[in-house]
Amino acid sequence: MKNKLFGGISWVFFALVCLAYSSCEKKVELPKYTYSLSLALKPQQNAPALQSFVHGVDGDNWLLFAGRTNQDLDDGGLHDLNGNYTSTSFVPWSFNENILVYNVATDKLQGMSFDDMVAKIQGYKAKTGLLAALKANETIFRNSNPLVTQQGEYVYVLGGYGTPINDTQSSGAYETFNQLARVHVPSLINLITTDSQEGIDWKNIFAFGVPDTLRSTGGEMLMIGDSLYVAGGHNFGNKASNFQKYLDGVFPMKITKTDSFSLKAALGAPISDLPAASISKSFADNKSTFRRRDGPIVPALFKNGNELNAGLTFYGGVFKPDSVVIKDKDTTSYLLAWNDAIYVHPGIKANNADTSSAYYTVDSKYYQANLNVYSCVDIELYDPNTNTVITFLVGGIGNGSYQGPETLSEFTNSLLSISYDVNGNSSTKTQLSTNIFGTTNFYGAESAFFFKNGINIPTVEALQGETEVINAGALEFSNNEIELGYLFGGIEAFEGGPGTYGPGKSSASNKIWKVTLSRSNN
Repeated sequence: MKNKLFGGISWVFFALVCLAYSSCEKKVELPKYTYSLSLALKPQQNAPALQSFVHGVDGDNWLLFAGRTNQDLDDGGLHDLNGNYTSTSFVPWSFNENILVYNVATDKLQGMSFDDMVAKIQGYKAKTGLLAALKANETIFRNSNPLVTQQGEYVYVLGGYGTPINDTQSSGAYETFNQLARVHVPSLINLITTDSQEGIDWKNIFAFGVPDTLRSTGGEMLMIGDSLYVAGGHNFGNKASNFQKYLDGVFPMKITKTDSFSLKAALGAPISDLPAASISKSFADNKSTFRRRDGPIVPALFKNGNELNAGLTFYGGVFKPDSVVIKDKDTTSYLLAWNDAIYVHPGIKANNADTSSAYYTVDSKYYQANLNVYSCVDIELYDPNTNTVITFLVGGIGNGSYQGPETLSEFTNSLLSISYDVNGNSSTKTQLSTNIFGTTNFYGAESAFFFKNGINIPTVEALQGETEVINAGALEFSNNEIELGYLFGGIEAFEGGPGTYGPGKSSASNKIWKVTLSRSNN
């Protein structure tokens, strides 16, 4: 009896202590923020006018080559949508044929032509193999809209659209290239800007490869783990079946250096809704939800248990296969955009499936409403307090309207914020501004974003390694603001629907906009 009473008193005492402790304990409420961007035009005089170009960065120096420029008045800019997409739209005189270095801190521009660069290398008595490799891959330095990504000190370049070096006038010569290059950014900057060889890594300055089955322009290339992922885009020109072929998937590609100046590109199984055997056939373009180019293809994070996995997301893009409608023998082209999202998660199988389709999910409930669907800058950050990935889409093409047959949604200065719930696997959009640039002209299409030198930009570490997504929880805000970097170049459209380049229509831009991230308490 005594023992039973003692046990009862002990239980009551323990319960009272627990109750008292829990009543004193307070839940720690993590701060919840709303994030936004603002832009301010940076005064400068000497930045080059470029669109759809290759870009790498080393400190305050920006390495810039390929793309299109204005050699005479406004002859760069948008291609002629009513032209034949060759010598009357991607006009030869708009090709940028110089390798340029722009210092954003000093506003100093230096550069030289490809031939002058080769002559300088010859003067340094570099290895013959390097000169041969350069000349065999000259179109890497003269094409438009290639796939570009920088990893550490190296920039990778794949594809692009243009002509062989000795044939710029023949419309039949235009093609989408399948050349791959790896360029050591500090070495090439040193070669262009100084007369010293001390800063040049001759063994690694250039390396080239040819992934035979991949020809792409208007896609994106991201590093996930130890592989580059080639996502979207299309093959346009005389090397394509029926003169146009979308990639219809995402292709993992492992890069190894085989000798001093050569790369080997080993392709893994494509992530697609089509069998691998069908992807190379022309009919595939009318069947795949991956039939997308020139849209936002952005770095992303996904949850696998408690782990963050790296991946990528398609938001928007053009053109849907039902853009061409045949009615009573009359053909009408509507140029429709995609407005749903595709989440590509290479490390996570959906529904335990064993096919390539296991590694992506289509979010058909998401609707982008023709906003920023085509060609725009994207910036991503992860808020660990809310487990949300926020994607900012800045300007470009897609003002939310549908213009009718034979036309695109118009150019826009819209700032779109898309929040992806990592736990809920869903996206929601918010239009934060209808004129983020504050001008009557339109910017952001085919431009590039550069982080500001000298500030700490922490990125998210996923299971596969470092990602391109900014860790907002570790950013060092001052008065709830931080200057992230710069938006540079691209198309400057002088009207919402220019349709072509030329005076009063559009041109390649030399504008630089300072990009500031701000946060406010919810």
